[in-house]
Amino acid sequence: MIKKILVKGPALSRSGYGEQTRFALRALAAYPHLFDVYLMNIPWGNTGQISRTEDRSGLDSCLLKTAQHVHQKGTFDISLQVTIPNEFEKIAPVNIGYTAGIETTKVAPEWIEKCNNIVDKVVVVSNHSKKVFENTTYQAEDEHGNQVPNWGMSVPVEVANYPVLDVEAAPIDINFTTENNFLVVSQWGPRKNLDNTIRWFVEAFKDDETAGLVLKTNIVGDSFIDREVTSNKLNALLSQYPDRKCKIYLVHGELTPSQLKWLYCHDTMKALINIGHGEGFGLPLFEAAHNGLPLITTTWSGQMDFICRPNKKGKSVPRIIKVDYDVKPVQKEAVWKGVIVEDSNWAYPKEMSFKRALQEALEKEKHYRHQAKELQKHIVQHFTEDKMYENFVEHVYGEKIQKVDVEDLPKISLITSVYNAADYIEGLMEDTTNQTIFEDKCEWVILNANPPGENKEEEIIKKYIEKYPNNIIYERLEEDPGVYATWNLAIEKSSGEFITNINCDDRRRPDGLEQQAALLHATLDVDLVYNDSYVVREPNVAWKDVDTFNSSKYNFEQFSVDAMLRGNLPHNNPMWRKSLHAEYGMFEEKYRSASDWEFWLRCSFGGSKFLKHPEILGVYYFNPTGISTNLEHDTSKREEEKEIFMKYMKLNQQKPEQTKPIPESDGLIL
Repeated sequence: MIKKILVKGPALSRSGYGEQTRFALRALAAYPHLFDVYLMNIPWGNTGQISRTEDRSGLDSCLLKTAQHVHQKGTFDISLQVTIPNEFEKIAPVNIGYTAGIETTKVAPEWIEKCNNIVDKVVVVSNHSKKVFENTTYQAEDEHGNQVPNWGMSVPVEVANYPVLDVEAAPIDINFTTENNFLVVSQWGPRKNLDNTIRWFVEAFKDDETAGLVLKTNIVGDSFIDREVTSNKLNALLSQYPDRKCKIYLVHGELTPSQLKWLYCHDTMKALINIGHGEGFGLPLFEAAHNGLPLITTTWSGQMDFICRPNKKGKSVPRIIKVDYDVKPVQKEAVWKGVIVEDSNWAYPKEMSFKRALQEALEKEKHYRHQAKELQKHIVQHFTEDKMYENFVEHVYGEKIQKVDVEDLPKISLITSVYNAADYIEGLMEDTTNQTIFEDKCEWVILNANPPGENKEEEIIKKYIEKYPNNIIYERLEEDPGVYATWNLAIEKSSGEFITNINCDDRRRPDGLEQQAALLHATLDVDLVYNDSYVVREPNVAWKDVDTFNSSKYNFEQFSVDAMLRGNLPHNNPMWRKSLHAEYGMFEEKYRSASDWEFWLRCSFGGSKFLKHPEILGVYYFNPTGISTNLEHDTSKREEEKEIFMKYMKLNQQKPEQTKPIPESDGLIL
């Protein structure tokens, strides 16, 4: 059963909790047969927001979907709340708290109370956080005044680490004039120990003009004012070292993952530095390690989940340039009522150990580079998206996940009507045969309805038949019976359990068929899956060439009978069970452009269930000469749609006890 899950978190925030929310959304979206995902965005302090990237577009669509669902008084089965425990609330029958946890040795009693009374489970990002949650206890009193010794967590605490993110490097506009550079990626606050990081670095390299510290930081957000305040604070600190020869580079403002990768991989970069007091997980450390950059850090807190690699004896050993530390009480200025408690401890890196680590990074560069590469291999192997998504989703779903294996997918029949498609046929054949499951799982029934003498399409099709003789079934029709009659003939010739139409001028994501088939296979109560598509105005635009930032896209509603009356949700590239035709008949051949809508309404009113895939899987060409998009056909198109709408609106207005089963259409019955 698919569960409606509301993710509440700072999804648009450029912060650690923002990335945590986006990770949760990506993980849940990878299992569309388990979750119907909704999103409630919350602010996160004064942090900046992510830019309008493709990722942002998907978030905006999810927010709109949620607003529509709430407006229609829809409810949720699960809430996943990405925030600190103080903010947990009861929203759904099942509530899960997803928090970065704590960098110290103790969680606040307010956290324990909220967790025990509000949520059913807590998911944290590291084993350090899990241990602190589970090991924190207090002397408390119950409502009757009785002493409760060792009062602590009573709900389970699970761990879900982040996955690696593979992106291409993209340069930023900065000129490094030093050859031995060290990188810091950190907000400037008490926990990050940035003042000491800068001060100790300058003292270690004050006479070294080849050394540079690349400081990617801010104080609150990405504004010009914040840049000025950050710059002034940095200059005030550096003014204490007027004769320094080392260089400090300030990088301020939003950087994309690709731009961060460029910094991690820059050939002058010797190591990433983090000598903060503690991390929930330590995402910049993780990203740097994934890119093979040596790490200068401590063996304290969240980073311990990924900075270690087994040695030959199987013992897990840190693969870093180690900085020694003491564990002592948090500073008074770091105490945060209800969050960071006064009698908790965290790490205090040692000055001389840090300065020694800086020198070792240069003196033993070859050794630490090799060590970093070994750690990189370990991370690439054990922190894949598939593994981390599966682990996270199992914690949320509450049971072991059975993944859909490609080998388990049934045969899929692709049906195509070819008519006057010479301008599109080469791109169509290439796009479809490059689908990830084409050779192993697909048969393609292509019926050519062109008049005699129109042979360009056939010449190209036959080239592909030679390459894929076991997949393509081709026939030249004597006359054009119309697109829906051709579809019916193709369905009659098909042998697959699933069917999808492949239109000559549309394109799909390379794994589009696989994604649709996996969702349909995993949801036995669903008869059809559909998805959004990018809309393009130029012909033959392949998926890889779509300008996702500027292209418009269809944003279809979630399925309901009422939504089907408002428009043709399956639209141009659904995938459906062939069994629908045995139950409801074939496509109505009297219609020129709207028979698919009529058939889907027939199925919907008969009790069939459709499901929208959460990802964009198609490219729809708004063809000015197409059957449904040519303005010359607009009048007849509207007449067809009106006839169909009135027929089913009348049925919809009947009382349930008066509604009769939808009769099968005339045509071939399988």
